[in-house]
Amino acid sequence: MFLPDTVTLCDAVELAAINLGKNLSDVDIAKQFFPGQEMAEVEADIHDVFELAKARKAACPSMYPFDVTDRSISSQIVRAFNTYIFLLLGRSLDFGGPATADTLLRRFRKYFEDVVRWAFRKSGLVAEVLSIPRAPRGLSTELVPALREIATRFVEPAILREDRLMPHDNDLDVDVLAIPLKGNGDRGGWPTFQIQCATGEIKDLESKISEGALNFGTVWEKGFFPGCRVRGAATPDDLIILNDVYWHRLGQAGWILDRTRIAYLAGGRQNVRLPQPVREYWQELWAARSEISWQTGWQGGT
Repeated sequence: MFLPDTVTLCDAVELAAINLGKNLSDVDIAKQFFPGQEMAEVEADIHDVFELAKARKAACPSMYPFDVTDRSISSQIVRAFNTYIFLLLGRSLDFGGPATADTLLRRFRKYFEDVVRWAFRKSGLVAEVLSIPRAPRGLSTELVPALREIATRFVEPAILREDRLMPHDNDLDVDVLAIPLKGNGDRGGWPTFQIQCATGEIKDLESKISEGALNFGTVWEKGFFPGCRVRGAATPDDLIILNDVYWHRLGQAGWILDRTRIAYLAGGRQNVRLPQPVREYWQELWAARSEISWQTGWQGGT
């Protein structure tokens, strides 16, 4: 599974629009990304970028921070945390550039889970991060009390079978748990979204969903039934133009939340405070935007 080069080129163009702070025409883009080539040679590639950017805007209109026409793109003024830009910058760290890129990328992978949870909550769902570290996220460090606390918060009258847990179990292959609304406590069996956060290579996304997909449901009685499970994966990649065959395969495995879908969820109207550690990391990530090698790094990005 792989993404077309248009995806990473569009990411790079968006970064250019942010960093250069001006309206970029098709001619500007040709000069920045294809120096020495004739416009006729790259016109189709640039056209595809604009088409993808327009599709991204349509997919998450309230959160997409760019203005796009058939022949230009410009960045809107960003004064606060923006989910789309957070995911764009985090994924673009793979382009290289910042001296602290490895550290920033490691922390992005950690806080990506928190942003996914936050996006769920913004849309009115109840959500928790089960993966470690749990204490800063409001759950017990130990897995057993953390699982019981989640059942309580979800009002799911499920009984935990500790004998079905292994000593080295961490999160039962679920990073983020979410439900559409709290149960009423009479019987278990409310729908549960069980999300794996996948910040690695796109080729591993399908296996990330299927790996350990049933584990969470094996440790409960009278609730969290496998039949009520919706398995899924969240990725900072944009999959809008992923080949239809690949998308069909992913759809058989579970609910896929890509960059624009996460941003769409984050556009919900619920008043949910962004976790303070994410706010602090966002400031560092935003400060590093001009150091990312957007002009050349995209060529080896996907």
